[in-house]
Amino acid sequence: MNFIVFITLLGCISPLLGMFLIQLIGKSALVDKIGTTLIGVSIVCHLFVFSNVWGGEPIVLSIDWLKIGQHQFNVDFKWDALTSILLSMVSVISLFVHVFSSSYMQGDPSLKRYYSLLGLFTFSMFGVLISDHLIFLYLFWELVGFCSYMLIGFWREKQLAISAAKKAFVVNRIGDAGFMVALVALYSQFNTLSLSEIQSQFAVSELHVHLLMIAGVGVTLAAMGKSAQIPFAVWLPDAMQGPTPVSALIHAATMVAAGIYLLVRCYFFLPEEILLCIALVGGVTAFVAAFAALTQYDIKRILAFSTISQLGYMMLSIGVGDPSSSVYHLITHAFFKAGLFLGAGAVIHSMHQVSCDICKGFDPQDIRWMGNLRKYMPKTFIGFSICLAGLAGVPFTTGFLSKDAILTTVLARGLEDGGIWIFIMILGFSAAALTSFYCLRMFYHVFLKDLGIANHKVCKDCLVLPKEVNSKMYLPVMILGFCTLWFTMVINPFETSHSWLQDGIGVPQIDHHQHHTLAVILSVSMLIVGLGVAYFIFILGKGIAFKKSFKTSTLYKLSYNFFYLNELYKFGAKSLIKTGEGLDKIPHADEYFVNSAIVTSEFVRGFDDKVVDFFVKVFAVGNVVIGHVLAWFDKDIVDGCVKLFTRFMQLLGDVFRKPQGERSQSMIAWSVILLAIILGILI
Repeated sequence: MNFIVFITLLGCISPLLGMFLIQLIGKSALVDKIGTTLIGVSIVCHLFVFSNVWGGEPIVLSIDWLKIGQHQFNVDFKWDALTSILLSMVSVISLFVHVFSSSYMQGDPSLKRYYSLLGLFTFSMFGVLISDHLIFLYLFWELVGFCSYMLIGFWREKQLAISAAKKAFVVNRIGDAGFMVALVALYSQFNTLSLSEIQSQFAVSELHVHLLMIAGVGVTLAAMGKSAQIPFAVWLPDAMQGPTPVSALIHAATMVAAGIYLLVRCYFFLPEEILLCIALVGGVTAFVAAFAALTQYDIKRILAFSTISQLGYMMLSIGVGDPSSSVYHLITHAFFKAGLFLGAGAVIHSMHQVSCDICKGFDPQDIRWMGNLRKYMPKTFIGFSICLAGLAGVPFTTGFLSKDAILTTVLARGLEDGGIWIFIMILGFSAAALTSFYCLRMFYHVFLKDLGIANHKVCKDCLVLPKEVNSKMYLPVMILGFCTLWFTMVINPFETSHSWLQDGIGVPQIDHHQHHTLAVILSVSMLIVGLGVAYFIFILGKGIAFKKSFKTSTLYKLSYNFFYLNELYKFGAKSLIKTGEGLDKIPHADEYFVNSAIVTSEFVRGFDDKVVDFFVKVFAVGNVVIGHVLAWFDKDIVDGCVKLFTRFMQLLGDVFRKPQGERSQSMIAWSVILLAIILGILI
């Protein structure tokens, strides 16, 4: 094993080593230091690998694993430009989460379990990124799901947390079933599950279209489940029951990013019909989730819906044929979304200090109790504000650059292809306006308006004002805010594509320069519309009558309840359970069911034998009869008419040919006779 391979492996297994060390040492005072140190080792290793593979050859590690008959399976790992930049991003976000957690989770009795799971979670995501063999990608994919299940339900004493963990687990299993089907379809087509070999065969082989379609549907379902797309999006808002730093890791760098990464890796074999479905799902998700975020009061739920919406943008970008912009947005979104969740964690942590004996029970995550925190938490305010500007797509942020790269491609596709692509384009731009609206609404409630709890009549005498958190909590937010500024990607703040990131990751990208100016104008217009309406309503305090009427409208209820998707699922589940219970109460229900199935089968068989077959025979006989009639008509009628006409024409020709064929004397005689007849008539 050479040095570079050793470094690549060390970078990936460091979090796993941290987990084992934490379990062995067992001292709570050291667990955060062990975990943070080994994530630091990962960052150093990944940056070293990044410097070697960026613009160069990928590092490939293949080990013989299993042989079944003639089938050989290898353990294939690959570090290319895309993998190395994502590994660096995940390790950096994980480091900030570890540092933040050392203060946020201080005093928690389960700190050892917490840091062990953080390490395993990070290691699992590393495994997803480096696996070039789909079997191992699937194994790490499941490990990511398991870790998220454990971390969402980390506080086992909370029933809501346990329910949220179960929901995330179950919903993701539906998508994972699609992944399994895709694996079978791909193996039957290519006789391998190595992504590199599949890609090389794809360019030269004759392919079975239906198998590729099945594989495309499978990986799309898997990505929809992992990345919380409609209709699988219900688990992500509830996942807020876990610790807030975990939310930062899930929403920015691990769980939800895995689905987008899978689609980007599999993009080369996705049929055009599947890409259209992906674009449609992404566009609808971006709009619906942004619409749901408009009316939420829990700061973490607002951010959760914003994550779903931004993931919709990434799916949309893949669907319109621009996976490069999807990866671009995945990385920029990771930094500002991690900053927002850690900032929200700092705000919640500070609001917890405000409570007193009388006003205990208020929700520290409810933005209506917050306000004027720019005064009490100025450092958190700076970092959070920049990250929020990135989410809203304000110019001079990376969020503006990556989102506009997507919208430019969407605009180009809509203008060039028309039809349903125009509808998808409208969804994308409308979601941008909604995003800026709910961002300013949240910003106003948290940082601008008067402190909500201070206006509570009971708490005026016992109020403890919120205060700035310590440096372990505000520094990560400020650094992530710095990473959200535009110059980390490009020099020109309005150049939405061809950043160093897009040019280097080796993922196909579209040259949409001709639509760039129009896309920027439209995007900024959407931003101004959203911010303008929010400014008018919240900061100027206008439109109070409209606000009151809107709160009683159907649109408000749809938004606040996320289009009642949870209720629909509950209704479906209850119906199934009720049906099952009803059948269970019927004596010998299983026997009736089997007998009914047999009777139904017999009926179908009889229908097939006696009805379908009869009509098939009648149809066949009819075809034969009609064929004979047509043959007779053709032979005796059509051909007879043709022959009769031919003979008539022959006879007529003979009549006129005979006089022309006599001698000249006869012709003269005939002419004299005809002339005499004509003169006789005239005289």
